[in-house]
Amino acid sequence: MARKPASSSTPPPVASEKPKSSKPKAEKAKPKRKTKAASKGPSLHLSRRTKGWIAAGFTAVCLGFGNWFAHQPAAERAQFGSWEPMLEKLGAVTAGITDDLGITGRDASIPYTQKLPTQTKFWFGQPKVTDLKKAVKDIRILKRQGYWAAWSPVCGHPAYVVYTVPKTKLMDKSPPRPDFKRDPEAPDCPSPEDYLRSGYDRGHMAPNHLIATRYGRKAQDETFLMSNMVPQKPDLNRGPWRELEQIVADDLSNSSTELWVITGPVPNDKKSYINRGKARIPKGFFKIVAKVKRGRLSVMGLYMPQEIRIDKQPRYCFVSIDQIEAMTGLDFFSDLPEADQKILEEVEPTRFWPSLELF
Repeated sequence: MARKPASSSTPPPVASEKPKSSKPKAEKAKPKRKTKAASKGPSLHLSRRTKGWIAAGFTAVCLGFGNWFAHQPAAERAQFGSWEPMLEKLGAVTAGITDDLGITGRDASIPYTQKLPTQTKFWFGQPKVTDLKKAVKDIRILKRQGYWAAWSPVCGHPAYVVYTVPKTKLMDKSPPRPDFKRDPEAPDCPSPEDYLRSGYDRGHMAPNHLIATRYGRKAQDETFLMSNMVPQKPDLNRGPWRELEQIVADDLSNSSTELWVITGPVPNDKKSYINRGKARIPKGFFKIVAKVKRGRLSVMGLYMPQEIRIDKQPRYCFVSIDQIEAMTGLDFFSDLPEADQKILEEVEPTRFWPSLELF
């Protein structure tokens, strides 16, 4: 009998697998998306130096435009409409720098070699009434320690107030504000309560801070007499008028050993009064500042209407003395020769006096 071959324990050969490649499979390249920059061409790369020159050029343009705008007449500036407030701020910053250096701006001045008086606050003559439709003649001069007030019983407020500003201060900060008081020396003087709920502030003509720091606490108390007050709109009193007072007290006073200031209300054609008919409401306010330095008399005039923006820059309120005289019916600098008055009063300044006169 034939023998069967013995079965092998070795498994049948298996088809060998191909060894895996260590190289990753090549992925199908995705098309690159075109960016906006790529579609428009190569991007522009500027060096630091180039960027610096561009920034410097832009700054120069802004500085030049600010100077140009700041020195334009009010009628020209008003043509910019809603842009005017923004351009005023730009001009105030840029022109303020160059004006302070004496590079730009215009002043009103004449040669003056006379000795200034010491016994009177009216350095250049007491204002004369030229138009009774605007000015009043029923005035009484109330002489205070730091100022003189031309009190008008008809108006219920001063027609103007005059004071001088010594460069030297008695104190840097003014004491706490005293209370308002009725002035027993001023006929028909309103009481502090007459201004309540009137919509108007009790506006100082002789300023509290300036008088206090130059003449002391007693003089400060006299600035709170109601004979020194005129109805002022809150935005005017707490905004540009207050800022102007600070400029005179802290900035302009450094430009001379002593300043001369006359300030007051501009009468309204329509006679209206605050509550109880005690004080007449003016349409605005003027301020004239003068100094004598190096043989020259320099003056500047400013006017602010009752309806004024609270952020209005005082440098945009310059007017000529002629304009103030036309609005008030008063003749200022009456002791000067007519030829000198004409030169001094017809010029409309465009800057506050420089602190560093380089040119």
